[in-house]
Amino acid sequence: MRTLSLKRNFAQKPKDLCSPMLIWPAKSLCRRDSGNNQGAWVIPAIHTAMNLNEKWTRDGYLVFRDLFDTVLTQHLRTACDGSLGQWQRESTADGEPGKYCYGPTAWIMLHLNHPKYHRRHPERLAALLNAVAHPRVLPILDGIFGGDAVVSQINYYIDPSQTRPANWHRDCQFFAKFDGEVEAQLIHREGDPPREIHMHIPLAPTAASEVVPGSHLRTDTPEENRIRWEDPHSDQMPNAVRLELAPGDLAFFHVNSLHRGQYLKGVRRRTIAVTFNRASDHRPITAEMMERRTGYVSTYQPWFLKPGYLDGCLPAARAFYQRFIDIYAATWRSEYLKPLHPSLQEYFTTH
Repeated sequence: MRTLSLKRNFAQKPKDLCSPMLIWPAKSLCRRDSGNNQGAWVIPAIHTAMNLNEKWTRDGYLVFRDLFDTVLTQHLRTACDGSLGQWQRESTADGEPGKYCYGPTAWIMLHLNHPKYHRRHPERLAALLNAVAHPRVLPILDGIFGGDAVVSQINYYIDPSQTRPANWHRDCQFFAKFDGEVEAQLIHREGDPPREIHMHIPLAPTAASEVVPGSHLRTDTPEENRIRWEDPHSDQMPNAVRLELAPGDLAFFHVNSLHRGQYLKGVRRRTIAVTFNRASDHRPITAEMMERRTGYVSTYQPWFLKPGYLDGCLPAARAFYQRFIDIYAATWRSEYLKPLHPSLQEYFTTH
């Protein structure tokens, strides 16, 4: 069994941990557990809890309180909302992957880490990248995946100006639709260790996400199946848990668990939404995927090859993103863009 020795709270946070320039203390917050022959990472804590591997395997989600300092979350909020404002002013359906442009029911801004949003403030891009690969995040990923993780996408969840339906789903249902695979087989094959997980970094208080614990390892019950396919907006999903998060908290959950997000008019939502893959089981990029999904293949991000893109990243974060480059760069082929609208081609080629 893998060992993930992480606890919920921390005895003390160094005051310089989350300065606006993201200068971390020289002494790592994490240490190797010398008593563990697998060399698991441990984060010092003042409370003990059940083994988090067991909780993850049982429930398919974890919530950590106060992992990020207030100064860091406020800095991220300023940076992300600045990028959001630019996207709201400039985005068009033809120029955004999957046509995810700003509008009355817009709920997601894709690729928050696109360099065009950070030209005036490149230090904000470094802050974002360092936060996603934070020294308190990486050991959690190692424990959940039982091996190397690789980032897939960094998006921004927002509240729409008009309420949109909240659909219960499993992410594998979309891959089954596009790739012709059997959903039940995906659930079992990608269960534990997971193939992909989501991480939420709330920058405003939120209770928008709901998860059904334990559903990541099994197919639907008859009632779950009825709701998911016949009444996906239902508020009566059995055993659903609402994730109540505050700035500084982090939530992780399995992409194939039954889950949904609420996007309500007038209920503020500002959440950095990150997807990670198990590096040994990543999804390849193909020309067909790019065409069928109108450019929304999450890992097609050639701007990572832009000189200086990783400037300001800490060594561990730089190594983490280099893994992403090493895995995917060979499939960032320009010919994959040919079927796409010229504006969307520009999105991927003008950095």
